[in-house]
Amino acid sequence: MIGWIVILIALMGVPPLTDAQRAQLDTAVDDSARLDEAALYPLLDSALTWESEDEAGARVPDYDALLADPVTGRGGLFLIEGRFAGRSRRYGLVRSGEWGDALTEWVLVVRDDPQEVAVVYFVDPQDRLAAPLTGSHVRVVGRFYKVWADRDQAGNPARYLTFVARSPSVAAADPAGQAIWLLPMMGVILALAVVYVFVRRIARPSPGAVPPARHGSGPGDDAMLSQDPAEALRQLAEQHRDP
Repeated sequence: MIGWIVILIALMGVPPLTDAQRAQLDTAVDDSARLDEAALYPLLDSALTWESEDEAGARVPDYDALLADPVTGRGGLFLIEGRFAGRSRRYGLVRSGEWGDALTEWVLVVRDDPQEVAVVYFVDPQDRLAAPLTGSHVRVVGRFYKVWADRDQAGNPARYLTFVARSPSVAAADPAGQAIWLLPMMGVILALAVVYVFVRRIARPSPGAVPPARHGSGPGDDAMLSQDPAEALRQLAEQHRDP
């Protein structure tokens, strides 16, 4: 009997939110710079009950619709796919619990034209979730939390879709995505190579340069004078003393 119950729960996928969790989640304030608010915690409680990488019941998100009407999509279970943008950090929480005292934040590029990113917060109490390589394909099931108001890398106001999840599925990095990040490094290497060649050219004597002065014409006078002034004077003095 217990075995059948376990199978039934697995087939149901991610457990639905309870009425109490739904009521608390509905207090979320969209387009606020504050991310850690009371509405976040029912999603953390819910994520603790998920089976790893369970996609049953998850929908492909309409990101434009979520930005335009976050209330309707709040708490919905979505299948998020995108490229890891290279940003991962631990986000400290005001309230600790079974979910720990911090979440692991990943930023995923979910659309290129126009570009759209999703910010995913993983319930990761032991901080064991290692960030993938930049450009890696990430597939994750998460519940939509809210539209978060923040600033982009250029300092301009921006609106971000935020999700709460349990664990991701990570594939190999996209070669095209990696190439984008390698281009600046290649430019620096090329610039250094150009500087190196330029320095070598100006340091090399020109074909018409006058050779260093030599003293005398005998076999013993063919030696080149030292480049060091003091040593050169000593050599001249020695030569004058010779019979």
